[in-house]
Amino acid sequence: MAGFAIVAMVSCQKENHSGTDASQFYKIVNLQPNVGQVIWNPDEFDFDKGNAGVLEIYAKMAEDAKAGACSSWRNGRYHGRNLDWLQEDYGCLVLQMPSGKGVKHASVSIVNGNLIVNREFMARDIVDEKYRHIIPCMAIDGINDAGVTANINMLCHTPGDTYINKEECDISSSSVVRYILDNAGSVDEAISLLNKKKICQDVVEVKDYDTHFMISDPTKTAAVEFLNKKMVVTYYNESGHGCRSDKGNPAIMTNLCNFAVENWGLGTDDFYDNRPLAMGVERWETILSQYDVASRSVNDNFDIAKSVWYFKNYMSKDKLWYTENAGDDYGRDEQGWYCTINEKRIACSGWKEAQVKAWDTMPKFWADYDEKYGHLKDPHVRGNDYWETSHTVIYDLQQKKGYLCAFEAFYSKDAEPIEISLPAQN
Repeated sequence: MAGFAIVAMVSCQKENHSGTDASQFYKIVNLQPNVGQVIWNPDEFDFDKGNAGVLEIYAKMAEDAKAGACSSWRNGRYHGRNLDWLQEDYGCLVLQMPSGKGVKHASVSIVNGNLIVNREFMARDIVDEKYRHIIPCMAIDGINDAGVTANINMLCHTPGDTYINKEECDISSSSVVRYILDNAGSVDEAISLLNKKKICQDVVEVKDYDTHFMISDPTKTAAVEFLNKKMVVTYYNESGHGCRSDKGNPAIMTNLCNFAVENWGLGTDDFYDNRPLAMGVERWETILSQYDVASRSVNDNFDIAKSVWYFKNYMSKDKLWYTENAGDDYGRDEQGWYCTINEKRIACSGWKEAQVKAWDTMPKFWADYDEKYGHLKDPHVRGNDYWETSHTVIYDLQQKKGYLCAFEAFYSKDAEPIEISLPAQN
């Protein structure tokens, strides 16, 4: 990856803000096209209010909400992740949160892929008052001053799974990353804190998807999942020769169940018998093929990220990601395995046939894409139903900072990654 330079970002300075105008802490600084940075005022942030706001937003968005893909991995001192999302009208906001009232650990995180942080939002100088509790709770990955990193990924669920509903929950699944960054000094502390909370899958109203989380500190990583109202944790220990589970599985998380990989192996018959909707098998295998180099450098991790950049690879005819349409174009119900072609259910003998037959419809998808969006200079517009990796970030657990590359398909070809850092503390 010769010539792939890292551009340092100026870190905002936190001043003694007692009695000062709070607006100075919500000024959006432009870093790249549609990429901004803001420093938050922790003394004016209330997690409970933000969490309640997120729950309300998802209640209103449920009918229009759409799932996301995403890949993440950890090896050595690095925790990497791709966020895969619709090519729509949104921005990528780097949020620096100093420690303060209700915030134990300072952090830097990314808010992206939602309907609030759009281009209209990013064009403003100051964050509106109504968003000052909600925006931090919508962080989807980040790192804190203890070297704890967390990210949220979508997870294909199994029909019949049950979930904690909004009426009985304490925390929205979309607020979990913020809760961990603000409060946890280690993976073990993060798990202990989450065990005391009822976390609802408020995005489960999106067809066939809920969420899971990857949490890392300098010595271990955990994949956290919620199966039939119970939190299930798969641990991976960093040894200097990879971060692996007791069974030797590497710390990789896409949109399939890590608990299933640990218990039945990736893509086996037992795996599909227990978790029939498995999205991201091919991305998991692609990361695995390069996993041994992931501990070497930031650039090596960016190479891994690019190998599973969503637009680049999903639209490629020589790399077939059969499992990406789980729950939409193929699946299993009470009648058995099936695929859907032209809105018609086609019975299949098993998961392999269902995946292949579903993929056979993809040439039409490519042709439709090329006709509608293939020639646009900027496809980040409302109504686009195609996907990209909207950001890649590689977190350095030792240096407690990250390296961000946003919008893989259209901005990142010419943009160098941005160094994102913790806010300066007095």
